[in-house]
Amino acid sequence: MIEKALISTGSGLSTTRGGWPAWQEWVGTLPPLVCAFMLGAGWLKEGDRLTPTGMIIIFILSAAALHYFWHRYSSGALEGPGAELQGALLLLLPAWIVYRLGVDALPALLLVPAAVLAWIAARHTRPVVGFALLVGLGMEEGLAATAGQPLPQIGSTLVLFIGVALAARYFPGSRLYREQLRERQHGRQLEDLDREQVREFGLETGLMTLPETLQAPETPTDQTGFSRQALARVSASFELELEMLRQALELTTVAIIWPSPDGSELRLRYLATVRDDIDRGPYPAGSGVIGVLNRREEVELAPVAQTYPALPYYRNHKGVGAVLALRIPEETDLSAVAGGSGHRNGFLCVDRELGEPWEERERQVLRLAARKLGLEVAGSRQLLNLDRERAAIKQLSLSLKELNSGVSLESVFAASCKALKGQAPLDLVTFSLLENDDHRLVQADGSGLEELVGQSFSLSAGLVGQAIRTGSVLPAGGRYPKPAPIYSNDRTFSEYKSLLVFPLRNEQGEALGALVTAARAPGIFNKNRREKLELIATQVAIKIELAQAHEQLNRQATTDGLTGLANHRSFQDEFDIKLERAKRNRSSLCLLLGDLDHFKQVNDIHGHPFGDQVLRQAARVMAETVRAVDLAARYGGEEFVMILENCDATGGLLLAERIREKIAQLQLVCQGTMVPVSMSLGLVVFPEDGVVKELLISRADQALYRAKARGRNRTVIWLASDDE
Repeated sequence: MIEKALISTGSGLSTTRGGWPAWQEWVGTLPPLVCAFMLGAGWLKEGDRLTPTGMIIIFILSAAALHYFWHRYSSGALEGPGAELQGALLLLLPAWIVYRLGVDALPALLLVPAAVLAWIAARHTRPVVGFALLVGLGMEEGLAATAGQPLPQIGSTLVLFIGVALAARYFPGSRLYREQLRERQHGRQLEDLDREQVREFGLETGLMTLPETLQAPETPTDQTGFSRQALARVSASFELELEMLRQALELTTVAIIWPSPDGSELRLRYLATVRDDIDRGPYPAGSGVIGVLNRREEVELAPVAQTYPALPYYRNHKGVGAVLALRIPEETDLSAVAGGSGHRNGFLCVDRELGEPWEERERQVLRLAARKLGLEVAGSRQLLNLDRERAAIKQLSLSLKELNSGVSLESVFAASCKALKGQAPLDLVTFSLLENDDHRLVQADGSGLEELVGQSFSLSAGLVGQAIRTGSVLPAGGRYPKPAPIYSNDRTFSEYKSLLVFPLRNEQGEALGALVTAARAPGIFNKNRREKLELIATQVAIKIELAQAHEQLNRQATTDGLTGLANHRSFQDEFDIKLERAKRNRSSLCLLLGDLDHFKQVNDIHGHPFGDQVLRQAARVMAETVRAVDLAARYGGEEFVMILENCDATGGLLLAERIREKIAQLQLVCQGTMVPVSMSLGLVVFPEDGVVKELLISRADQALYRAKARGRNRTVIWLASDDE
């Protein structure tokens, strides 16, 4: 028969379950049983008052419950029979105490222990349910004998307890639930066993889970997926090969024993045998012939003394005539490629009833088999490494695809953060852009830097400035053990233990800024991960340059080149948007149309360069005076236009007068001569003066004409009489 040996609990005092000795499970049931006896003896309360003994009972139960649940959830161990019974009692007794303390005032509290019994009956095995029910019945019977509880009350309580337990136990839904629970527990056991064996064989993947934004349907995101596939390949090959050896050489048992990752114990992993007295272990390191193999590559025993425990997996050591044990060699050529070096390989053990020495032919066959087993493990490590690299390349491709989706600087920064965090568990990502002799922190994804965003820092201070100047990735090795200035000497970041600052340069090698990646965990920037981040940083630099060029083209298309205000086209588009918003919100909107007075004379007398200076200064006044929600644009020539949202006639007039007065106060000098400048403005209000864009512009122009006619350097509000 072919068997895959599972780690089992075995029997005896040395057996462990997740680090909890089996005997401790049963010893742990003593405190709740003692408390149950004390409760049944009526020592909980006298009359309506809790006795000192009752307080001791509650304290003992609390301490036992804390110990039990702390051990269970800290070790993650599955419960054995003793631990299962202990957990059931630690739930039943507190519920029974609550019932007995408050039953006089609230008889409905009887439902509390009844509900707990029902829950125990639905979840636990039949012996545990029966014992818990006996404890409950025993406490009630004890009270009937010692505390003088009325027999009808005791009887009804017992009937209720038995009824709910039987109903919960045999109700079809609860049986189905127990079956599902057992299946889940069995599945978790198999997962734990596979996880342990993956570690023993050196098949850990070390893969990261992709963020949801980067997942593709065909991309494995389970860290253990590739490892289990590799383990399945090894298992199928081992099982077939062991049975082939057993039949070909007429052996009793062929077994593979593997050391635990820390080397503290031995575990039976694969088995082909005709015997049924198998002790599945685990076994102490150095048991039987394995202890000799720790110093040699091969051990032969023939004949074997009937009392000598040569093979630790037999309970009965009789019937073993000859034993041959070999170390499964680690194929260093493949292991080095696959990154599997440093893992302990296992042992191949065979035996037969015949006590004659092993022939050279048999030894040679077993040596070849051991080597083939080693090749299987090393080959699986290599295939796993290839799968890991393929998955990493797919992750990187998805990251770069995400990065290429950005057009504006903001979208480039957001996509870059996703791409970078898809390759490393980063807690901080920041972007700095070069501005003359400084660099400005323009974007930060991480806590603690909000107040630094938008600030500029000298290139001579901090690791970021140094990386920009030198073009080097800093610090060496990505370690940040002693906090050093990152941006300036005023601020260090002691919470981060891993740090890399990447200089951002365009294809011509010109500095653009820097990318900072950091994590609180130490040692996350290994060589492989650093290379991927450097590749992403190179692409980030290209995307930043493209985004800057795109924004510059966009500014050129929407901005007046001379004044820096929005151009005529932008004004028309923005006016449509703001007018529709005002209609939708039923709010007011002001339109100001302004014209510099006698501007043609300024150009004719002082020249066009000085006229351009006048236009720029007037535009500066308007840009600084209007609110952020408003728009100031150059309408054409010396004409300007302003759109004021949520502004009525009074507010529009105040702003227009403020602009007019500031322009009149400009001190503009041409060749030693002071040149006065003034502006006339026309004002219309939506919806009072019109609801159509063309009509509002026309009436603003009429109001401006009236301001010119009245002597210039003034603001005029359009009136219906202007149409006459």
